[in-house]
Amino acid sequence: MIRSLKNKDNIISLLYILILSALVITGSYFHEPWFDEAQAYLLARDASWHDIIFFWTHYEGHPPLWHMILKCAVSLGLPYELTLKGVNFIFFEAVLILIEFRSPFSRITKTIIPLSYFILYQYSVTSRPYILIMLAVLMTAMFYKERNNKPIRYCLSLMFLCALHSYGIAFAGGIVIADLLSETLRGHSIKKVAVRILRNKRLLVFYTLLLAFAVFLIIDIMPRSDTSASEKIKNSTNSYFLCLLLCFFLIPSETLITSYSSDIMMLQNEKNPLYENLTAGLFSLIIWSCIFVICRKRKMLPEMIIPYFFISILASLYINPHHFGIFLAYLLFILWTASDVQPVSLSDFSKITEKAGLSPKTAKKIAAGAAAVFAVINLYWDGYAYYTDITHQFDPGKSLAQWIKNENLTGKKILAEWDAGNTHMIFDCCITSSPYFEEKQYYEPYDELTFISHIVPSESQSQAEIEMLAAKGKPDFIVCAKPYSAVRICDELHIAEKYNAVAFTETSLKVFKSKAESMEVYIMCTNETFRELYGRDYKGQIFEK
Repeated sequence: MIRSLKNKDNIISLLYILILSALVITGSYFHEPWFDEAQAYLLARDASWHDIIFFWTHYEGHPPLWHMILKCAVSLGLPYELTLKGVNFIFFEAVLILIEFRSPFSRITKTIIPLSYFILYQYSVTSRPYILIMLAVLMTAMFYKERNNKPIRYCLSLMFLCALHSYGIAFAGGIVIADLLSETLRGHSIKKVAVRILRNKRLLVFYTLLLAFAVFLIIDIMPRSDTSASEKIKNSTNSYFLCLLLCFFLIPSETLITSYSSDIMMLQNEKNPLYENLTAGLFSLIIWSCIFVICRKRKMLPEMIIPYFFISILASLYINPHHFGIFLAYLLFILWTASDVQPVSLSDFSKITEKAGLSPKTAKKIAAGAAAVFAVINLYWDGYAYYTDITHQFDPGKSLAQWIKNENLTGKKILAEWDAGNTHMIFDCCITSSPYFEEKQYYEPYDELTFISHIVPSESQSQAEIEMLAAKGKPDFIVCAKPYSAVRICDELHIAEKYNAVAFTETSLKVFKSKAESMEVYIMCTNETFRELYGRDYKGQIFEK
């Protein structure tokens, strides 16, 4: 009977994986990669192995494993999008398989978890290292129960987690420290814990290797003084303490239930209305209360507090809403490891419901309602994201590249817009269109790379780069986010010609949950160039001072 039920559950899991996989394949097919995806691919394609591992990590802000995986995939010679999306899809499948076939969750939980917006869209359709973080966390949770008897695979999964992101280093460190502290709370003295580790030679060796690996990665990704991310941190409007509070009382709600944050703004600069902060705080408090009840019963309070606190220490310095899925990874780790100690069920909350005067039947209805709310909200986010991504462009870079090819302009002088305050920060669309070409199509102040360096130039360096551009003469086209930007660029380069004709324009919608931010790209040219291109004078709006 038990075996029959197990086989039935496996069949349901397999069919569920096939359905979700078909959905992700469809979404990925229509999805146009955005800046972060293109940047990672270009760095993997065009940088050397040495620079990927030892140099660009200081400017990208996370360990090199994702770029190394992409570089291996690039060597297969597959097209850009197939390479990027194929790699991501493989790891998405691995996450589904672990949840459906290896996790200790109930059937209903296995069904609800993959519906999360961050799993079903944000980390599956968009190709970033975060689906690997989810995989590494699930592997760590799976091996956690037998960490003392089988420390090798456990420590390797922690090393995998460290190699993916700075959040992964913080998460892994929190897990190890929480584990050691948890043993002391269970009645073991610090001396006994130390003796246990010293006697377990394999555990000692791999803990030592894990520590050495983590220290190496921290040194390897330490931002340099001229890193653009350092400038963003300096210019944060929210205090560090406020961001720390938001990590605990905004991010949990924003990950699972609410949708107040915009992905175009860092948490460090986010300003939400009071009612949104209070609502998110209330939901987050409910979520933390549930986690507390589950962990306290299993004497897992260190596992509850320390890993996420370590993550928050780092996230309070720098985090964007698309990073919020790290809380979901943390939550899955807690639920998985807690279930290995004792299956998580409604009975965990029986004392609370009894004190509240709720009958078991009512409590069950409330739990079912909460699960339904999570599923409905996340399905709405998923549906909106998929619909928007399929029916609209996510990023205009692909259309721009296609237009350049169709008009046979690959040999023309196409100048990329740069930020007024940072000559190394060129317009995003020039990056997202570049992977569709084998050679660099645009020229700009920092003309050595196909990807953005994230190096902040000095004033003298910026001036020298502007003078270098001016010496190259007038461009055929200027790629910019707004048509008036061409006027600024011509002023900086002392170009007399008026680039006030629009040769190409495209609008896209970058979707995040239930919000979509528009992005435009313009190719500006002179009326003479427009006449050569289209055989007629430009009759549209004239853009000039």
